Amino acid sequence: MKQPNRKRKLAMDSKEHLDPDGCLEQAEEEKKPRDGTTSLSHVPPAATQGAWSWEQYLKEQKAIAAPVELFSKDQSFPEHENGFQIGMRLEGIDPRHPSVFCVLSVAEVCGYRLRLHFDGYLSCYDFWTNAGSPDIHPVGWCEKTKHKLHIPKGYRKDKFVWMDYLKACKLQNAPKKLFRNRSSTGPMPKEFQVGMKLEAVDRKNPSLVCVATIADIVEDRLLVHFDNWDDSYDYWCDVNSPYVQPVGWCQENGRTLIAPQGYPDPENFSWTEYLEATQTNAVPAKVFKMRLPHGFLPNMKLEVVDKRNPRLIRVATIIDVDDQRVKVHFDGWDHKYDYWVEADSPDIHPVRWCDVTGHPLEVPHRANDVKILPGQTVCPTPGCRGIGHIRGPRYSGHHSAFGCPYSDMNLKKEATLLDRLREQTQANWESDSSHSKSKNLCSLKFNGKHEMVNSQPRWLSLYSLSWAAKSMPSALRKSRLMAKPSCS
Repeated sequence: MKQPNRKRKLAMDSKEHLDPDGCLEQAEEEKKPRDGTTSLSHVPPAATQGAWSWEQYLKEQKAIAAPVELFSKDQSFPEHENGFQIGMRLEGIDPRHPSVFCVLSVAEVCGYRLRLHFDGYLSCYDFWTNAGSPDIHPVGWCEKTKHKLHIPKGYRKDKFVWMDYLKACKLQNAPKKLFRNRSSTGPMPKEFQVGMKLEAVDRKNPSLVCVATIADIVEDRLLVHFDNWDDSYDYWCDVNSPYVQPVGWCQENGRTLIAPQGYPDPENFSWTEYLEATQTNAVPAKVFKMRLPHGFLPNMKLEVVDKRNPRLIRVATIIDVDDQRVKVHFDGWDHKYDYWVEADSPDIHPVRWCDVTGHPLEVPHRANDVKILPGQTVCPTPGCRGIGHIRGPRYSGHHSAFGCPYSDMNLKKEATLLDRLREQTQANWESDSSHSKSKNLCSLKFNGKHEMVNSQPRWLSLYSLSWAAKSMPSALRKSRLMAKPSCS
């Protein structure tokens, strides 16, 4: 039996712990609702608290539903039912670190959606995804495809074996039949190869087009990495995505190309010199195919996952569009909650998607919809029913503005959670900084990968070494346009 490394303890304030076999358990109080609220499965969704239907609503609003044909396969009605069950283990991508594949477990099933948990970590880091997501894979996928698997906290990398872990903890792996081949655009053209260069839109700052590298390829998708930036900016997309363009696209279209962070003389960046210095190749321009416009228009209705409370899906209206995105407004809510979302996001769906998949739908709020019982504590934010919490899925509900994802005090907070991997990385850096600087100092090489300094061209190595030694800790935390969100 494989035993976990006891030196790496879980946080003391965690309600989760390792049992005698080293398996992650959840304390009973963690399974119960917090703040006097009930879990989502026990709170009647707004759509069932009264007679409400899309057909009647569209007539009342004199509105139209976004045509089903505008939605991609990952957004539209699923072809199969959700067969996942609570407790099943699988492998999948960390949304905050798209290059990292982790050991996951199904913590909750709701309609066609899953709340996934990182084994060995607090449940506040859990996240929601669709059952048909291309980001999740069966047990053993990483080993088969030669991807590194980030194992549960508390285990040694050289001691973790999936089958031993499942057997010792009496766990069930998710059957392979639940993971279907989702490649819809055919195989990846052979001209796209890992390490090749291109120009890509920064999804977090869509006005920026940056020097980028293909960091990985899985089926019909590629992983975009921005040279000399940490992986929190990485994203997966298909080869026909409008976010990726060939080398030279900015120059041809009069756009400013953002050079890699720390690059000498960024105002006079030269692709020819850069490709030669990094000994890399550009993706051939001929293989890029322009995707047709998304077709969404203002005033169209749809159903959208609420990013501030991702366990909920709400009735929404498109109020603005651009080339790659749509701006959504949640009906019945103030416009201060509006935001932009990618047109190909898996979090937008056609009307009646919730009804078809069995997921609760949050309908437009009306003042007389909420009935308060004597002595009942309720959230003071208009329209909020006390579901969810600003600190993540660890708390199923709230009854005050402090915990409300929609309160004015929390409105501008993208997240109040520290990054689970960055915390660990920073701790390792601080505890072993002298060793790192003298023996294993890596530069964020201009080809987008972490490699030893002595593998770089001499002029690039000397510059990168100087830059890395001075700024690596802060660079790992730095945001392109804004400071790191506060944590409370």
